Amino acid sequence: MFLLVVITFAIYQTTTETFKLREVLSTEGDFYNSVRLSMSVFQKDIENAHSPLSIRPEVSASPNPASASGQDTDLTVSEFYANRRDPLGIRATRLNGKEATLTWVSNSNLRMYRDSRESEFLKVRYELVNEADEEYEPGLKTLVRTVSTDAFEYDEDKDKSRKTYPLLHGIKSWKFRYYSKNKKEWLSTWDSDSNDHQDLFPDLIEVQLEVKAPKGLSFEGLYHFKPELPLNGVPATL
Repeated sequence: MFLLVVITFAIYQTTTETFKLREVLSTEGDFYNSVRLSMSVFQKDIENAHSPLSIRPEVSASPNPASASGQDTDLTVSEFYANRRDPLGIRATRLNGKEATLTWVSNSNLRMYRDSRESEFLKVRYELVNEADEEYEPGLKTLVRTVSTDAFEYDEDKDKSRKTYPLLHGIKSWKFRYYSKNKKEWLSTWDSDSNDHQDLFPDLIEVQLEVKAPKGLSFEGLYHFKPELPLNGVPATL
């Protein structure tokens, strides 16, 4: 009976530790999967970025009187569209990137219903907000994706289709960088409506993030992503 008690106790301990380890590995795996999934969503959005329309002086159509100089003072300011029109009256899409935020127009919208009144275009915003989940330590951030199917509404106050999705929790640090093939350097900001990068998208966009696991778990990691844009793509091995 004594030997049976010892063997039973040993089996119980082994089984208990096995289930504890399984729970930790499962939680850790879910966390790393959330990192990979959020970056896959970002990569899909950015690789389908809608190319800005270059303002071409050779267009023979009659120019819009309000934009004869290429600049409009009466346009609604938009972080997704240039504050000017081309000779056909079209506003180019705008990629506005900083170290912690990025906005652009993507044709990555998946239409779920055949008769839905929406296009394949999305206005997309990635940004960080303060972590609200109590499972994580104070001071961490959450990566939030905000999209709008009303992609051609310039006035953001009139856009009622915005939806926000938290993508990744437990972020300690986050940084975008933008590579210019012409300048052969990485930049901390990029605006395709600026004089330096007018109607141009960066050749590469790098995402560097550091994440921390929920309370009670010790793993954390530093990740680098360099999704290659199909516009002026260069090998993502810089």
